[in-house]
Amino acid sequence: MSPADGEPQLLYLEPDDEITSVIRRLRGADAGRVVLVAPGRSRATSSVVALRLLQRAAVETGRSVALVADASTRSLAGEAGVAAFASVADATSPTPSPAEPMTPMRAPIHVVRGAGGARPQPARPIVATDGMEETVAVHLPPPAASGRGDRRPRGLPRWQWRVALLITALAAGAAVLPGATVTITPATTPVGPVSIPVTVDVSGHVTGQLEATKPGTATGERLEQVAATGIATFINWSLVAVEIPKGTQVSVGGTTAFSTVERFVVQRGRFNGKAIQPGQGSVGVVAVVAGSGGNVAADAIDTVDDDGVRLFLRGSPDNPNRLVRNSDPTTGGTETPHTVIQQGDVDAVVAAIKADLQAQQEARLAGEPDRLYAAAPAEELPNIDIPEGLVGTEDQGTFELRGTLTFDRAYGSQAQAEATASTTFLSGGDEVPPGTAIVADSIRVNLGPPTLAGGRLDLTASVTAAAAAMIDGAQARDRIAGLTVPEAKAQLAPLGDIAIDLWPGWVDRLPGLTFRIDIREEVQTPIESPGPSVNQ
Repeated sequence: MSPADGEPQLLYLEPDDEITSVIRRLRGADAGRVVLVAPGRSRATSSVVALRLLQRAAVETGRSVALVADASTRSLAGEAGVAAFASVADATSPTPSPAEPMTPMRAPIHVVRGAGGARPQPARPIVATDGMEETVAVHLPPPAASGRGDRRPRGLPRWQWRVALLITALAAGAAVLPGATVTITPATTPVGPVSIPVTVDVSGHVTGQLEATKPGTATGERLEQVAATGIATFINWSLVAVEIPKGTQVSVGGTTAFSTVERFVVQRGRFNGKAIQPGQGSVGVVAVVAGSGGNVAADAIDTVDDDGVRLFLRGSPDNPNRLVRNSDPTTGGTETPHTVIQQGDVDAVVAAIKADLQAQQEARLAGEPDRLYAAAPAEELPNIDIPEGLVGTEDQGTFELRGTLTFDRAYGSQAQAEATASTTFLSGGDEVPPGTAIVADSIRVNLGPPTLAGGRLDLTASVTAAAAAMIDGAQARDRIAGLTVPEAKAQLAPLGDIAIDLWPGWVDRLPGLTFRIDIREEVQTPIESPGPSVNQ
């Protein structure tokens, strides 16, 4: 790639820039092609010699240089061999075409008409200049009475000659006159939503039978508990037999409780002349609370919880002796968990099957995006086989269910429905505010679920849009011609957001000539939309 290829780099000159500083900036440029933008007359571009030095520096560094300037500066650039343009847009175009170079301006010529004899001129010093400041006096003979001083081309009528001169002057002036680009982003107003009934013809049917199988896991649990059992021996310190009713409760220090499984009688104690020999009797007992907690060690049961039985067995109130014991440990207390299939487990699998069938159906219906499908009929439901008695089944950790779906869907054209809704919306116009117009790209159509009615689909569309203020370009130019940027923005503010770009950059107001003002309209389409159309 040569240095001149690629994007050009713009260097903006100041009025007091010297050619030496401009050359330094040229040498330090990053691009292979440099465009200098001169603000009218600047020191660096007011001399042919300076411009030739600039061109030589560009050649030495392997760059190309171009100049954006007024007509007189472009004339000097033509003498120096520097490409010159009337605007930055022209200079940075992919195929730049330099402006037609003007005839280099030479020293002003003072024409003296009269006698042909030479008139003496005062001596003037010769000053080295760039060819723009010398004055030369030229003596011409007085015009002949016959009118031969007319300089227009022979055979061309005077009025045509004047028109040609005027057109040439206007063309030259248009290239250097200030210009302005005014970009108006009109304020927009939301319109809608508007409900519009739409009917489209049925163009076909899609049918199918789908199947899905999903596993399930039992999450319920039932804990099976068995109560511990053993033998309790009651000790009777009274001199009469004591009846022990069925269900009499004994415990381990008042905590783990057991109850007798049957009624029995404890024999009375006998007095041997010195002390009472207690009577004893044993009976089966079962833990009040089932589970492994009822398995206690031998001799752990030591308390009669029934007050009446305890009073009879003691004999005397102050008898401290033990009234009950278990010679052997109690055993058989167990806790066995069982898995249980609950209703929630079955419901979860059913939901998964329905979702799978729906996804399969959506994939089938989405094959043709322009199709607008009728809403599912009431009878279009998945069929899922659930075995009788499945809920509550124990000791079965997993299970499996199968479902099927048979469907038949009529469809029409979604594009036709949206076009019909848009056309009806635009033909209405009642909702559009005065002085505005609907922005075509802003129309959003949301199609409701269609209903099959014979050979057609009936539905309701919700349509929204944005209305933008209508811009009269000629009127806008007349209102802002000759104003400053703040004044012009204030004049056009009711129309929306205003951006103004002046050329050249140093002018402080818009041109007074309206044809030099370019009015552009940029409508921003609102992002909001009522949502996707229903297509299933």
